Amino acid sequence: NIVITGVSTGIGYSVTKILIKNGYRVFGSIRNVSDANKLQEEFGENFEPLIFDVRDEDAIKQEALKVEGIVGDKGIDCLINNSGIALGGPILHLSKEIFQKQFEVNLFGVVSVTNIFAKLLGAYKGSKHSGKIIMISSVSGKRSYPFVGPYTASKHALEGFSDSLRRELMIYGI
Repeated sequence: NIVITGVSTGIGYSVTKILIKNGYRVFGSIRNVSDANKLQEEFGENFEPLIFDVRDEDAIKQEALKVEGIVGDKGIDCLINNSGIALGGPILHLSKEIFQKQFEVNLFGVVSVTNIFAKLLGAYKGSKHSGKIIMISSVSGKRSYPFVGPYTASKHALEGFSDSLRRELMIYGI
């Protein structure tokens, strides 16, 4: 049982396709019903669409309850935080709102999804289950490039968050 955010295109779509082909059940987040229906038809019975935007905690919580109802005590084996956007331009000509939107998706959305699905990964005292978290970052999280300042900053933040989270979740075997 694997949860992946942002499966309608790109990396998320490709990873979903490969995992389903190899017998995994994938719960994939999509922002709209029409894409969900299309992917459900394409991927078949081992795909369960989750309708949420990573910026909407209420929707994430609702879909996490749906996943919990399906997987029960088995929990999820992996959470792949893939959703992301890339905003850019010359920094001196970008508004603060561009940076805020970038961070809302690429960092704060990851924080929300991770916190909400943590219990299903086994992040609680006495859990005998320990899942994995995979963060889809970027070389921009290690190096800085001109004209993609908001994206680069969000990926540097994701790298720092991921490293701290990794250390904190060691007590659960995650």
